[in-house]
Amino acid sequence: MRYFTLIVFTLFIAVKSIYAQVPEKGSDFKLSPDTASVFFVTIDQRWPGSAIQKMNDTLLTGFQFYDPVVGKTNLNAVNGNIGLAYKNLIFDPSANNGFRFAPSVVNNYLLRNDNIRYYQSFAPYSNVAYSFGAGKEQLFSVTHSQNIARGLSLGVDLRIINSLGNYLRQKSDNSSVAFQGQFITDNQRYAAMFNYRSNRYKWRENGGIKHDSLFTENLEPERNRISINLESAENLIKESGVFLQQYYYFGRNPRKAEVIAEEAEPTLIIENKEEVVGEADTTFISVKKEVVGEADTTLISKKKVKIPVSKAELPGRLFYNPERSDFLRHTFTYTRNAILYTDGNPRSGFYPEIFIDSVKTFDSIFHHEFSNEFVFEGGIGRARGSGKAVLLRAGIEHTFGIYKNGFNKDKNDSISRKFNRITTFAYLSANAFGVAKAEGKVWVTNGAPFNGDKGISAMLTLPAFDNSTSWGNLTASLGVNALQPDYIFQYHYSNHFSWENSFGQQTILSGKVMYARKFLKAGFNFYTLDGYVYFDQNAKPVRENAAFSVSQLYGLAEIKLGHFDIHAFATWQNVTNTEVLRVPDLAGRVSAYYSVALFKRALYLQTGLSLMYNTAFYGDAYMPALRSYYVQNEVKTGSYPYIDGFINFRVKRARMFLVMKHLNSGFSGYNYMMVPSYPMADRGLRFGVSWNFFD
Repeated sequence: MRYFTLIVFTLFIAVKSIYAQVPEKGSDFKLSPDTASVFFVTIDQRWPGSAIQKMNDTLLTGFQFYDPVVGKTNLNAVNGNIGLAYKNLIFDPSANNGFRFAPSVVNNYLLRNDNIRYYQSFAPYSNVAYSFGAGKEQLFSVTHSQNIARGLSLGVDLRIINSLGNYLRQKSDNSSVAFQGQFITDNQRYAAMFNYRSNRYKWRENGGIKHDSLFTENLEPERNRISINLESAENLIKESGVFLQQYYYFGRNPRKAEVIAEEAEPTLIIENKEEVVGEADTTFISVKKEVVGEADTTLISKKKVKIPVSKAELPGRLFYNPERSDFLRHTFTYTRNAILYTDGNPRSGFYPEIFIDSVKTFDSIFHHEFSNEFVFEGGIGRARGSGKAVLLRAGIEHTFGIYKNGFNKDKNDSISRKFNRITTFAYLSANAFGVAKAEGKVWVTNGAPFNGDKGISAMLTLPAFDNSTSWGNLTASLGVNALQPDYIFQYHYSNHFSWENSFGQQTILSGKVMYARKFLKAGFNFYTLDGYVYFDQNAKPVRENAAFSVSQLYGLAEIKLGHFDIHAFATWQNVTNTEVLRVPDLAGRVSAYYSVALFKRALYLQTGLSLMYNTAFYGDAYMPALRSYYVQNEVKTGSYPYIDGFINFRVKRARMFLVMKHLNSGFSGYNYMMVPSYPMADRGLRFGVSWNFFD
């Protein structure tokens, strides 16, 4: 009842705000939402490709996707509650840099070095967002960025997820915070990007419900009365670190060059001083002159003037320019990971074995890693679609890590290992007059625990520049990676699982083709996997010696018909060996929107439906003690549509959504499990608001 009251109160305030903004009858003045331009940059540490992006801080389409693991192209099997572990329904074998401990089940929730945003704005920017719903689900986030001084900007991102869930011991308690900044000297020869991040995730693990029939046959409508497998198990994950990336530019800054603009009309001179009005954000600009105040003026003929132009500069401000080349770079990173799994009743019958303590499970893993990387990047010439006609980046990285595996709290027993790795890498691109762009990457790692890891890939883009509004762009790539399996497959010692393996390398051959034009994207991916390592039906790592292949065909379309918008994403997948790798043959999401502006554009309203579906398959089961998924042959999941109904609306700087999640709950049976023994939530109402501030 209190949630309903809060929703009604918020809607009342919104409507009052609308009427307060409506002009008097007969007025020709048309109101429009006030906003400000905020840009951001994320950093790809190893390869080029970072770019300045504009924040869609007033966009309504897709605003109802408030869950970090849900989106128009995010298709994941989740453990029944927001903030818990999840698994991607689309096969993606891409490996992260650094220490690969295990396939991540929380990656979308983390604030990481590669997704932390470095903001660029004219004025201090803040955003506050809050949402709540059934199962005492709450999400809260705060973002703030401010230019402290010319060349120095600081910001902070805070995210909190707390949800009790509908079943016993299903609570998630997640929090992430990142402080970030950028510093650029006045001569723009030196730049530094830096951050501190901290992620803390705590889950109650229930091991799934004991008897699926109580749910699938709806024998127990009171979900919190259904018995569960684990009564006192918890997972705690802590990840934190610091990041510092320093640039010294030795080349010319292309955005600092003087440009010549020819005036189209005669100009007025005001006491021999001229004022340029408008933005100068392109290479060649037309200059508009304006008289300010009363002054004696003299008419002169048209002439040429020189104006300094820099897209990376705002009035009185300097920001990092990711498109600038010709630099030497040093990057220092420190990462600390702590993982703890506890259970007060190891003899519950859930675990296959008990190795250490039958009274209490206390499995801990600590990993610290220090990394230093040195990079040179330079190029020659200029071509349409890229800063350099030929660009070379080469680098070397040294990493030192300490790994500790604890297994007995009372005796303080643990196993400690130290690792040293050196990785060399290079990138080369060539742009043929904007017609085509060829790119190549190569990297090699030496040192434990990923000794001999290597990869090489090539990509061709036609044309070399963004041609999405005309004929579109076509890209094709081919790559080979030879990788040691994640460390959890190589070594693990705990109360319920123990092994030490030498599997050797897995080889992944990939070929990809993609076409993108305006609001259409389609592609085909093909993978050949040799020596694939996975968790079998006993949640133990095994290697599949025979090679097999994975084929994927996907498409993304955005169609606008007047006030109606349709966004659709679908993928087809085929695996030649379904004994070791399980994915649905078909999965996708389609969302339909109806948008309208009301009260002379003071209110923007959008309503619609969103449907997510995947075909039936033997979805992977979840093992809490490993925080990992493993294959199973008993329960088929999928073949069930999840339909959400939503209303999105915007009043000035505030956006709000009202979502009825799982609108069709109970209408077509009770087989809505995405992970075996972890039912999805029943129908429930969610409400959220996001408010921007520019001061």
